[in-house]
Amino acid sequence: MQKIDHKLFIHTLKAHGITQKAFAEYAKIPYDTVTGWKKKGKVPPYAMVILKDMAYRMRHDEQTRNMLQRHRKRNTVEIVGLDDKDQKRIEAAFWGTNYTAGEIIEKAKTGDKDFMQRLKENLPEALHRKALNAQVKRHA
Repeated sequence: MQKIDHKLFIHTLKAHGITQKAFAEYAKIPYDTVTGWKKKGKVPPYAMVILKDMAYRMRHDEQTRNMLQRHRKRNTVEIVGLDDKDQKRIEAAFWGTNYTAGEIIEKAKTGDKDFMQRLKENLPEALHRKALNAQVKRHA
């Protein structure tokens, strides 16, 4: 069985923002065992498998939290003058940013150059104008 270099293990932990203590708790391995790998200079291969799983689950949990937060934001805002399809097209123009259509429209209306340019570049002119004429109403 081939062992993994301890430096690679530590580098991978840091790259994913995971401490040795958090790893030990997640893997249900005594912390002293995890820190003891440094003396040997090697890490058992299963540790990297566990670390990969931990990083994946942390990333998945973060994506889920972002999606739920975005869903909550969307339900507290009503956009008068745009249907759901138009709102989704506006959000798609800002793909990967987690902005809701309401936030995008509000920022564009305040004159934010980045938002205005992205709307112009990614939406048909008619939808761009429709978005700027829409009214955003917030609900508690």
